[in-house]
Amino acid sequence: MDSIEQRMASLGIAIPEILLPNSSINLERWAVIACDQHTASRDYWNQVESFVGEKPSTLQLVFPEIYLNDSDKDHRIATIKNTMTRYLEDGVFAEPSATAVYLERDTGRVTPRRGLILSFDLEQYDYSPDSDSLIRATEGTILDRIPPRMDIRRGAPLESPHIMVLVDDPEHSVMAPWRETPTTPGRELLYETQLMSGGGHIKGYRVGEAELRSVIDALEALQAPERLAQRYGAGGRLLFAMGDGNHSLATAKAIWEELKNKGADPEMHPARWALAELVNLHDPALIFEPIHRVMLGMDVGRFLNAVRSCPDWEYEPTTSTLRNPPETAPEGSILMLSQTDSGILRLKDKGRLAAATAQEFLDSFSSDAAIGEQPEVDYIHGSATVASQVQQHNAVGLILPEFDKNGLFRTVAREGTLPRKSFSMGVAAEKRYYLECRKILT
Repeated sequence: MDSIEQRMASLGIAIPEILLPNSSINLERWAVIACDQHTASRDYWNQVESFVGEKPSTLQLVFPEIYLNDSDKDHRIATIKNTMTRYLEDGVFAEPSATAVYLERDTGRVTPRRGLILSFDLEQYDYSPDSDSLIRATEGTILDRIPPRMDIRRGAPLESPHIMVLVDDPEHSVMAPWRETPTTPGRELLYETQLMSGGGHIKGYRVGEAELRSVIDALEALQAPERLAQRYGAGGRLLFAMGDGNHSLATAKAIWEELKNKGADPEMHPARWALAELVNLHDPALIFEPIHRVMLGMDVGRFLNAVRSCPDWEYEPTTSTLRNPPETAPEGSILMLSQTDSGILRLKDKGRLAAATAQEFLDSFSSDAAIGEQPEVDYIHGSATVASQVQQHNAVGLILPEFDKNGLFRTVAREGTLPRKSFSMGVAAEKRYYLECRKILT
């Protein structure tokens, strides 16, 4: 019989060597939200800096993306890597522990969100649109976003994840060991803390051997060829799909390829693996929301002419809804808003993702030299914000319908990656906070 390690390797996962701050560290100050959040709000990050002060914090270990274009980028990156080394040398971390971690994250939804911290095999991850790998991207990867992130990870001794990986488990079999209260006698609580700035509350437990075997059994059943064929048809052996942090995982992959080319041992080097949280797509606390589009500086008449001639939908004028727009468009349609005209774009292909149709249209429209100056496309959460942008900037807004998360894996397996900005998993405060760390250099 194969060992646990061999069975996990065939699933593209491994038990990580977790580094957690020692018991003297204030975890509320330690844990900071994902670096790709609040990228338009320096006030948010200023408040985080003020709250953290000089205390040990993952704020000093990550690069908030709002600062990526600042002139002190190189100095900031060097400081991050020096701080990682200092934290390792100064005893900020407790002794490393080889364990998966079961998480319960209370974000104010009806139930807490459940997750598992594991290491994921970068050899089994491929973000290309037509990938047939075990671990895949769900949305298009913007290659220009990878090199700046490589500068941060290259030579860094530590990683801390904001990556969330999804598994398509409608029966909730992977999380079955924790269906009852996690305070079962003998279960070891590794950490518990309130998260800053409205992030809710989180608890992390050591995963025992019996629990781990149950997880492996469930994942192997999900990976069974007959099950994959039934759910996804000819979509291959898809087991894990990216939820959040795809560009971070793509960066980890690129750095691993660099290290391999320099002779790193594929069997032993820790950078082959990336730390991430596994979450069930069907977790009731995992909410998917559409991401709407706004075209700034857009001539409405010219845009309407293109809309009316597009073969992908039928245009039906409506009365303006700028004052009180619906949260989402009706199923199978897109709502267009402007200061002078509004309309419903009814999709002819009801099986097609609305975000895919909208993004293809916008890409084609923006590349048309006949329209003159290229419009700026902004991606917006919330229809009220779309309406506000339209009113303030004489823009054109597209409000998308609800995103049906249940079909995500099937779409990726059959059609490849979705267009960029197809969906958002919850609001900003629900994103992962950096908390656990792991060494990635030998």
